[in-house]
Amino acid sequence: MKEEHDKAVCQEGVFDRCVSAIKKAKSLGFRCNVNCTIFDNAHADDLKKFLNYVTDELKVDGITISPGFAYERAPDQEHFIKRSNTKNFFRNIFKSKDFKKWDFSHSGLYLDFLAGNQSYKCTPWGNPTRNIFGWQKPCYLLGEGYVKSFKELMNDTEWDKYGTGNYDKCSDCMAHCGYEASAVTDVFTNPIKAATVAIKGPKTEGAMAEEIDISKSRDPDFFHDTHVSEMMKKLHAQQKHNESNNSPIPSAGAAINPQSHLAKKQ
Repeated sequence: MKEEHDKAVCQEGVFDRCVSAIKKAKSLGFRCNVNCTIFDNAHADDLKKFLNYVTDELKVDGITISPGFAYERAPDQEHFIKRSNTKNFFRNIFKSKDFKKWDFSHSGLYLDFLAGNQSYKCTPWGNPTRNIFGWQKPCYLLGEGYVKSFKELMNDTEWDKYGTGNYDKCSDCMAHCGYEASAVTDVFTNPIKAATVAIKGPKTEGAMAEEIDISKSRDPDFFHDTHVSEMMKKLHAQQKHNESNNSPIPSAGAAINPQSHLAKKQ
């Protein structure tokens, strides 16, 4: 586990630091939820060991799990998991006798979707992203522009241009930030189906749901770096302006910690 984790983040010692931090947080009474991203070189048995470890040893309060998304800036593009592989992989995981004890922070229908039993289109506005640049278009995974308000995000984003079947970048995506909201919507539309899946767990045998046709997906645009460069220039210009007026930009710590030196200075 340790070796694979540190290899994934390209830095030795991160796994041990994370474990230490989780144990410390738990000892102080905090809830801890871990995120688990699956790549194409993952092994089902190793993941099962990891899930048992964080459940039995670390006693985490929840596990978020998702197939890795093919970020355009990632140097290694070979190990992002493909859609068909994702479904078979999760079917293998969900067959485990330990499945019921793993506390996934997901709806049953999202897990059923990962196992290939539901055909959903993504709902990117269900989990919107706001960062120092503004509200990110169209979703957490694709940075193709920023707007100042949530209203602008909802009204000005060309949603129909994105998603599996519409955009090449989205073809293999099954990430929770886009599809969990779709699954939750389905819960309210089909409560009996949702209750059945919640009780029985995801189906791990038999035919899978029909896949979305991706043959007409539009070609990808690659301008994330341009957007980031432009926004960084604006931030640096704003920082120089504030410094000249002795009014530094608050850090994230200052925003949430009234005892920080920046908060006191202001």
